[in-house]
Amino acid sequence: GVVYIEGFILFPSLYCPNLSSPAETIYSSMAPCHFTVYCIGTLDTKGVEIEYVTDVIRSVLPRFVPSNLRVQVKMVDVSTSLHRPATLQTPDIRLEEVLSCHPNPCNRLLSALPNDRGTAISIVSLALKHFLQQSYSSGQLAGAIGVGGSGGTALLAPALRALPIGVPKLIVCTVASGNTASYLESSDLLLFPSVVDVAGLNSVSKAILSNAAAAVAGMIACNTIGSTVASKREAGRPGVGITMFGVTTPCVNEVRQKLEAKGFEPFIFHATGVGGQAMENLVSQGFIQGVLDITTTEVADLVVGGVMACSGKRFEAIIERKIPLVLSVGALDMVNFGSKGSVPPQFSHRKLFVHNDQVTLMRTTVDENKLFARFIAGKLNSSSGQIRVILPANGISALDATGKPFFDPEATGALLDELEKEIDQNFDRQVKRLPYHINDLEFADALVDSFLEIMPVHITCLDDTQLGQELPKPPVQNTTGGHKILRTPAEFPNAKRETLNMRETVLQRLKQEIANGIPVIGAGAGTGISAKFEEAGGADLIVIYNSGYFRMAGRGSLAGLMPFRDANEMTVQLGKEILPMVKKVPVLAGICGTDPFRSMDRFLCEIEGIGFAGIQNFPTVGLIDGNFRQCLEETGMGYGLEVDMICKAHEMGLLTTPYVFNEAESRVMAEVGADVIVAHMGLTTSGSIGAKTALSLEDVVCLVQSIADAARKVNPDIIVLCHGGPIASPKEAEFVLHRTTGVHGFYGASSLERLPVEEAVSNMMRQFKSISLQPT
Repeated sequence: GVVYIEGFILFPSLYCPNLSSPAETIYSSMAPCHFTVYCIGTLDTKGVEIEYVTDVIRSVLPRFVPSNLRVQVKMVDVSTSLHRPATLQTPDIRLEEVLSCHPNPCNRLLSALPNDRGTAISIVSLALKHFLQQSYSSGQLAGAIGVGGSGGTALLAPALRALPIGVPKLIVCTVASGNTASYLESSDLLLFPSVVDVAGLNSVSKAILSNAAAAVAGMIACNTIGSTVASKREAGRPGVGITMFGVTTPCVNEVRQKLEAKGFEPFIFHATGVGGQAMENLVSQGFIQGVLDITTTEVADLVVGGVMACSGKRFEAIIERKIPLVLSVGALDMVNFGSKGSVPPQFSHRKLFVHNDQVTLMRTTVDENKLFARFIAGKLNSSSGQIRVILPANGISALDATGKPFFDPEATGALLDELEKEIDQNFDRQVKRLPYHINDLEFADALVDSFLEIMPVHITCLDDTQLGQELPKPPVQNTTGGHKILRTPAEFPNAKRETLNMRETVLQRLKQEIANGIPVIGAGAGTGISAKFEEAGGADLIVIYNSGYFRMAGRGSLAGLMPFRDANEMTVQLGKEILPMVKKVPVLAGICGTDPFRSMDRFLCEIEGIGFAGIQNFPTVGLIDGNFRQCLEETGMGYGLEVDMICKAHEMGLLTTPYVFNEAESRVMAEVGADVIVAHMGLTTSGSIGAKTALSLEDVVCLVQSIADAARKVNPDIIVLCHGGPIASPKEAEFVLHRTTGVHGFYGASSLERLPVEEAVSNMMRQFKSISLQPT
């Protein structure tokens, strides 16, 4: 397949191993692609080396790349010296062009570059970073290679490692064999040892530079042009970050397998200090939608002074992005050092365990564990996202078990006690202590169950252009453009394709209405003629349920909650009468989810077969309060059955628009996949059979807003409508919509069916009765 974009063509791959001359034939008839490989260095000191690398790449790439895919190779000069030798090669990209990309206008002129080399390196490095990011954003960047000594690597590394994961990037340098953490951080930047100093060409340096150039050419040739992990991720599989250590491997392996079976894509990070940082970087870039931070041992090294410490910003990216987090305390019983001889003298009396010649572990104490707990609690208490802290009471690593060297119930207990004490628990932030060891299968099950409990059933699928870039914090207001709603996991194994397509089509249309500033209006119908003219008037959704029948028979809507007739059978019969009258608008069925005499799975299939596009939970126990409601809940006939019904309907691909009556119900309905939340304010007032007891409009505004906020906290793209109580006419609906945020319309039943009929019939009758029998 080929996509034309402003005269360019994007191909699925530069190199097609299964195609030879046919590929060339296809490409030869098409307009060329233009991509660029940048060879970067300080040409005042490394000019011959950069020129050599550039020539090698130019000679190698054509062997792999079809001739019509034009990949330019350009030299980029980032020399910081203002006194350049006359023999300096002419670069394709001069330093002046690089500096022009600096975010600070004061640093964009070559003449402003300071004489201090360290300051100049920092300025040029930042400008290069923005230069490369602009090239990547424009779709032109195919890869980058740099050559440098220690100063050149310090200049090049920050710019190259800022490129998204998957973009080919390599530096041939003199520091590749030492401690490279400060150069690499958590990126996939490749440091290629120069072996000899980068100081001219010789037989060794030519061999090294040739291999490095060929490596970059190979990466570019075999990669999809411009693609990164962002575009290679398996479509729709939400990424989940998981931290692991050798002593928590059984737990993590079990969790990984269970999540894969559920349709997630796990990313495992070794908790070595850089592992946690790498995970949080991917969280910031949008690759990861949930985290199971099982192994938080890096905190121990940070607090005590081990060699695998995280930074003081640990957990902050997860908290800022408000993604679901399940956290445990894996391997917090140990601090990591190198060989036994490297353990600091002040710890010589401590309990040590030699893991291997290069790794020595030290058992943590009661006081240290309390410090770990306070650090973690301090971070988590600042979060407003969904968090579950799951604590294994019988041991937190393979070494913390009966008969093992780090088994210390007092120290482990102190850690768990302090976490329970210090973490401020609420609905979103909960702590659970379980009677298992961290590597017990039951504990892995509990971790996965907790994660699925808080993982939103709907997630936002980001555009490829957003992935791999630093993302803003989640928006406060609901967004409607550029997002596609997906189930998590992405597949709908129980859904018929036509049902799922209908749901997606309806949601896209509703979101377009919202984007255009037009409210979404749902309407209840108890007769065919009501539905016919609701559609004619522009209704977006029509819902059929038993109260519509009672309403149009002159009874109050609450008759639908009384044991007068079989509510679900009434919906089936009304559907057969009303569905043929509606041509385009989706019609939903009001279903009694607490019906004890129906298999809900089978009944939902029947509803789908009749032709309904979705469901709503009515009759609903949400309208019932007091002792009666309490008894319903206690005897297994409560609102939870309605939640289960909405969840099952969602899995079938049906549109779901449940009634909710408070924040908790709004949140749980959003979590199981509700597409539209209808904030129910009670029985509609007004008219001959309307309620007399209702909230004030001001109170309605507050309650609707809280319900909307709770739902959008789970799924920012969810649609929220208001309904009932004093909202009986367009005037009251407008009052509520203008005073709330993230509320997108109104759902009317009595107000769109009963009240108009009452007024129209009575007014028409008055007009007829006003006729005189005698001419005047």
